[in-house]
Amino acid sequence: MRQVQQPVIIGAGWSGLACAVQLVRQGFKPVILDAAPNPGGRARAVDHELGGQRARLDNGQHLLLGAYRDTLEVMRQVGVAPAGAFVQTAFAVSYPDGWRLRAARAPAPWHLALGLVGARKMRLAERWALARWSRRQQRRHWHLAVDLPAAAVLADQPAALVRRLWRPLCLAALNVELEQASARIFLNVLRDSLGADEPASRLLQPRTDLSALFPEAAVRWLLANGADVRLHCPAMAVHPVPGPQCCRVRLRDGTTLAGPAVLALPPDRAAALLQDEQPALRSTVATLRALRFAPICTVYLRYAPATRLAQPFYALLDDAPRERYGQWVFDRGAFDPALDGILSVIVSGAGPHLALSREALGQRVASQLGAELGLPLPREHFTIIEKHATLVPAPDLQRPAVELPVPGLFLAGDSADSPYPSTIEGSVRSGVRAAQALAQGQAQMPLPLAR
Repeated sequence: MRQVQQPVIIGAGWSGLACAVQLVRQGFKPVILDAAPNPGGRARAVDHELGGQRARLDNGQHLLLGAYRDTLEVMRQVGVAPAGAFVQTAFAVSYPDGWRLRAARAPAPWHLALGLVGARKMRLAERWALARWSRRQQRRHWHLAVDLPAAAVLADQPAALVRRLWRPLCLAALNVELEQASARIFLNVLRDSLGADEPASRLLQPRTDLSALFPEAAVRWLLANGADVRLHCPAMAVHPVPGPQCCRVRLRDGTTLAGPAVLALPPDRAAALLQDEQPALRSTVATLRALRFAPICTVYLRYAPATRLAQPFYALLDDAPRERYGQWVFDRGAFDPALDGILSVIVSGAGPHLALSREALGQRVASQLGAELGLPLPREHFTIIEKHATLVPAPDLQRPAVELPVPGLFLAGDSADSPYPSTIEGSVRSGVRAAQALAQGQAQMPLPLAR
């Protein structure tokens, strides 16, 4: 009988957990390690006192789409029903001043066509320009032979449409400005959402915090199915060793684990674990170290109970010279009653706001909401800054392959090559691919010789 090795997954974020779930479903009993005391990585909940009340807030506002097929499937696999976990709304970009584009509940491509007909405060020339551009991309299957900055493929779009639609979507999906973003990656996201059927374009708003949405359910499912989950247990080094599909993972207490290893980690942490003196890994480590990061700031503001926006969320017209930095605002109480009166505001990417203190940024955002939405000053605000929130998805972004050039060593998470940016779906997909590659490698191992 073939001896199945025990895989070691380093990182209990969404990618590492998705990888572990797939391996368990294929008969493996993986060990999952994470330095943090809680699972979820960059998409998890944190407890904080806000306005005199304890609140379970996400460490960043994440937007999910109906196109996130792998994320929704792995949620189902651990017993989380997406229909009950999310509030589904039609794709929409709406501003407090009344400008709005919203997809219709109709089969593709009519969901977008009817959305353009019903758009508000959009000039006829802008509607035609958007329709022509979308049709052109569909004819090209949303494909680019040569990658460019996203701004280049939108050069013929009216400035007002770029300001109100394309730039906000790029910041939301890729976390960088159009001039910094890979057009190829941006088009991939648009192809799978707006360019697909209407359900794929829907926005999915969680009814609960991100930890409860998947990571905590995944850990419970993994433990119930024989996996070994070790939180607050960092890996200190990974050493490829002679032998088929095998590595040694050194832990903080000096003990080691042996088996194929998946690094479901951000690139800087993955590079730190790998031994760049290994000739086969030098190029991988150099590639990981060359990747750059973009920040995300999330400002939470608590208002009086029952404070509601007219819609669950709005896009905002940010204007740095006027110290208006917020780009999206979400009414968290509209989805989760435990967050009644709490709004979250997103500031994606780099900018002059990063020179402000958390307190000062929160004050500027509160003033912006007062000006744009007529809200009073909040009772309290709290800002979370993730300086290394996502990779900068530059044109021709180079990331190592899921299968590293050492047998038994795999990469997942944002570090691994992917057609997607640093989204939850991109992370989950890479975890699934790493599990598939590991299982295939184990299946191809030679049978032991009979004695």
